[in-house]
Amino acid sequence: MLSIADMELLREAYSAYSELRPEVAMRMIGNPPAEEVVARALAGMADGDRNVRVLMLRILQYQRGDAAMRGVLAGLNDETRRVCAVAIQASGNYLAHPEIVARLEAIARDATLKLKLRRRALSMLAGDEGRQQGDLTAAAFAALTELMKAPGYRFSIVFGLARLELRPRVLTLLERFADSTDENERALAQRALGGERVIHIDAYAAAESLRRRIAETCDIAHGRMYYWRPRAGLPLDGVPPSLAE
Repeated sequence: MLSIADMELLREAYSAYSELRPEVAMRMIGNPPAEEVVARALAGMADGDRNVRVLMLRILQYQRGDAAMRGVLAGLNDETRRVCAVAIQASGNYLAHPEIVARLEAIARDATLKLKLRRRALSMLAGDEGRQQGDLTAAAFAALTELMKAPGYRFSIVFGLARLELRPRVLTLLERFADSTDENERALAQRALGGERVIHIDAYAAAESLRRRIAETCDIAHGRMYYWRPRAGLPLDGVPPSLAE
């Protein structure tokens, strides 16, 4: 069985701030098959040490499949708030699973939980927390359609949708918000439909010149970290195309 040290090495490799690449880390621990990594993570989810459970969720975040999903679901049901919060962050690859979506929706609706945790679950469903690429899953679309019926969830949902690509299900929900009687919801949705998207400035940490230009020339969407940016991109000489798009 893979050791805790092996799993810690994998977690380091998955970090966006690590110079260690996942394929290199896998070689260092003997190139185990994905099934073995998932099985070790599932075993770790039964550990009494919350730090071990958090470690396993950091690994499961980058896996896929029904077995890995069960580990994330266990984390979403964990009574330790930190473990549950990490499980929410780990849910991005599993939003096609109705079980995961149902649990995220339940967390978002649970008034007994800390507001920060509830908002994080709602943000994951709307595609924001997980930085979801492409369209909403059918399960997430259905959950958001229900959550939109409650006024307290609506702004968080439309703000998350404004960060996503304009795929069919995203478009459907944004168009509903564009007809809202609430001025803020309507303005946000219409701007997202009109050729701009909301971005987080930290997404451009690797391109300081582009980050600076966004802060100087783009409208603030919220706070000091979220900006409106043209969906067609903001070209800048010397910036790699992957960051300028």
